[in-house]
Amino acid sequence: MIELSEERHEALVELINICFGRAMASLAELLESHIHLSVPVIRSVSPEEVIKALTASIEEKDEVTIVQQAFGGEFAGEAVLALPGWTSQSLVAMLTEQSGFTSDLEIDKLNLEVILEVGNIVIGACLGQFAELLESRISYSPPAVFLDRITSAGLKERLTTREMGALLVQTRFSHKEREVTGYLFFFLSQFCLEGLFKAVDRFIEKMS
Repeated sequence: MIELSEERHEALVELINICFGRAMASLAELLESHIHLSVPVIRSVSPEEVIKALTASIEEKDEVTIVQQAFGGEFAGEAVLALPGWTSQSLVAMLTEQSGFTSDLEIDKLNLEVILEVGNIVIGACLGQFAELLESRISYSPPAVFLDRITSAGLKERLTTREMGALLVQTRFSHKEREVTGYLFFFLSQFCLEGLFKAVDRFIEKMS
């Protein structure tokens, strides 16, 4: 299991708060509405706990839409945006009603386009801010959307951190007036922790 020093943990919490806040601000701008964000949690997970961590955090396990995206560079891992229940349909409705978004696509294709757009905005804003604060560069793999159960073999196959321990970073966001609830996870693989910790230490030194 991965162990974090108190100083590095506090620095990561500060970094993640900024990054998740940036991501939610980008989503709120898209939806023209306020988004509530829970306090991020950072903890170590073993390989067999990666999928368990997802299922334990999401209440509606049978109907969950997942956007998964791998990233690499000085630090690497997997980003997972989980939208349970009717969230994807609610997001489509909000874009249509509040942002003037229109499309000639069929409803299933429209839902997919909206999910990918939201995933790109939320994951991209968060990781982009994270890399900027740590003065690092990252690259992205094409995102994948899973409409199956969160425990599906396809998602397990895509989560490359399944074979090693990881730092799990998670938060929950919601919109009180609409059926919008989402979960944002980052699995930072043990393989890249040396590079991550070097970047975090530079951040700590810069802030001192």
